[in-house]
Amino acid sequence: MAQKARVQLKEGGVRQFKPKLWLGIGVVALAGSAATHAVEFDQSSPSQGPAGKGGTITLAEARGAGGEGGEAGAQRPRTTKSKDQTRKPVSGAKPKRGAGGEGGEGGERGTRQLNQRRGQGGEGGERGARQLSQRRGQGGEGGEAGVNTRYIFGFTEGADTERKGELEIESDNTGRFQKREGSYTALQNKLELEYGVTNDLMVAYSMFLQSHRIKGVPDLEDTRQTRFDGVAGEVKYRFLDRRTAPFGFAISAEPELRLYSETSGGRENAYVVELKAYVDKELVPDKLFVAGNLLYEPEAVRVRELNPEFGTVVKWEHESTFGASGAIAAAIASYTFLGAEVRHLRKYEGLGLDRLVGHATFVGPTLSVRLSPKALLQAAYSIQVSGRAVDDPDHRLDLINFEKHNARLRFVYEF
Repeated sequence: MAQKARVQLKEGGVRQFKPKLWLGIGVVALAGSAATHAVEFDQSSPSQGPAGKGGTITLAEARGAGGEGGEAGAQRPRTTKSKDQTRKPVSGAKPKRGAGGEGGEGGERGTRQLNQRRGQGGEGGERGARQLSQRRGQGGEGGEAGVNTRYIFGFTEGADTERKGELEIESDNTGRFQKREGSYTALQNKLELEYGVTNDLMVAYSMFLQSHRIKGVPDLEDTRQTRFDGVAGEVKYRFLDRRTAPFGFAISAEPELRLYSETSGGRENAYVVELKAYVDKELVPDKLFVAGNLLYEPEAVRVRELNPEFGTVVKWEHESTFGASGAIAAAIASYTFLGAEVRHLRKYEGLGLDRLVGHATFVGPTLSVRLSPKALLQAAYSIQVSGRAVDDPDHRLDLINFEKHNARLRFVYEF
């Protein structure tokens, strides 16, 4: 540009080239060209917003991680550089995706999909959390509203305990009916307060009421009375949880002080310890359950008898009971279980199962219905189908140490 040039004019003369004049004309032309390209670029990128006005794309916009920035990243055209360093859009080029999802709404959609995969996300994650809490089955709206195997069978109970900090009150009513002769009815109400110390340890305190209606039964005095019958305490610990182990396993100990005879209703002081082992398993999640119990119950009875020669005599009698039971329960509706169970009981003289005095086997249906997230009703009935008393070997059933019909109605409420 600095060298001299000569220009041939129409008049045939020669003039010297003037650089300032031509430089001005070039600047005007270059400015017009740049303005044209700026308009084209603005039209091809309408969503850049404030960043486009300044000619600068921020880091958030360039990443296209969703929102306006992602949308801008999605619609940003691919450009090339010309010799004069001006970025020009390439015709027919596809929009380049930003780094986030598909840009803009795509980026937001990518975020939603990630959230859904977490739990299964959004409502899915909430639903997953609800299902997990329901399967805990340990009380409350997340546990008791789930399946607690303590309450879905009949006389048999599962290995579940109450959840930590959970407080429940339970009214457990049992009835025993019919001896071989006469009229016999024995009713018992056990009012129990239960508390979950941990998720696996439960303690309880209970009181007993007893009612007898006896008439014309051999070896038993006729009576018709209802009275307070004693107190008890219980500790139950779960070693295996069926949700995390192949099956559930727990044991319990319940010492009792009873003031009247369970069979005759006569006055006595009985010291009883009920020891139980519980096993349960979930065969079909939330639908089908099985359970089994083992029972050992030693009892020491302090009895006052009137002797014609010596007057009132106090003596101790010792007996024990061994039992085994199995039950199955299936969900027939939401938190409604119908099932069946079988129990076998054996009575012995002596605390150590010393001499057998009789045995009996019971079978029957069971029903459990959840009335609300905090209330539940359970019912069971069983009939003696086989048995024999050592002192009455000629009869097929043992109606001396046991009764022909057993029933249970239990109401549970959580505070």
